[in-house]
Amino acid sequence: MIVFYTSDLHGNKELYSELFYLAEERRARAVIIGGDMLPLGDSFQFSLREQKDFIFSYLEPKLKDFLSKVPRTTIYAMLGNYDWSSSNIHLKSLEEKGMLRLLHGRKHALRDDYELIGYAHVPPTPFIIKDGERRDLQINLPEQQRCTACCSQGEKILAIDPQLHLVGMKCIEEELQELPKARESHCAVYVMHSPPFHTNLDRLFDGGCIGSRAIRMFIERQQPYLTLHGHIHESPEISGQYWDRIGKTLCINPGQSIEELYAVSFELEDVITTLEHTVFGRMAEEA
Repeated sequence: MIVFYTSDLHGNKELYSELFYLAEERRARAVIIGGDMLPLGDSFQFSLREQKDFIFSYLEPKLKDFLSKVPRTTIYAMLGNYDWSSSNIHLKSLEEKGMLRLLHGRKHALRDDYELIGYAHVPPTPFIIKDGERRDLQINLPEQQRCTACCSQGEKILAIDPQLHLVGMKCIEEELQELPKARESHCAVYVMHSPPFHTNLDRLFDGGCIGSRAIRMFIERQQPYLTLHGHIHESPEISGQYWDRIGKTLCINPGQSIEELYAVSFELEDVITTLEHTVFGRMAEEA
């Protein structure tokens, strides 16, 4: 079963077109979009409408066209920290029409015994949108943020106190324990928007690591078959790798670019020998 995975498309229509073209060309049976799906333009006050319009005026017809050509392909998707959570209601409309399956907090059966489980939240960022942010560990206290912080509520964008907001929410460490349980860890594939801390997958431009400690601890403990990440666009270029290992678990973050699609494809049953990046090529032999 060929899987095509990408993240952080941010409403870039050229990247979406390349994604569906390559997925069709490579006969992918599953296409997974791991967060930050939608645009967020300069007109912040109209950004909820912008994301809704993108879903119905661009994404829906694009999915219809793609699925008309490859009706046996299943598309899995979830929002990320740069998407308003209120946009989920519009994605659910596409799900009800059979165009995609939503991932966050859910479990889906893949081929044979493999299962796909999604988690979209990330540790706090300096960005304005706080819908998809959580404290990482229970011991963490939220830091002060100088810029405006906002959450979406229905069709409204509300200014919030980020410290009070984060303290009032469960942390990533707690939410991970509430995910649907995999029947067998060695057949579990997790899509987690944040990469695990201190790996090849969470490197910023300055070389610092900004991934989730809770997600790393979860992977260390559960040892799933495979984890798929995103969020830190530049990490593969800074670290020199788009994959890493935590124990027996293979972890992947393809990164992203505004100029060309960063994505990976692989055979689900044999990821190591078939993994290929659209820009960086095959997995290094030392894997």
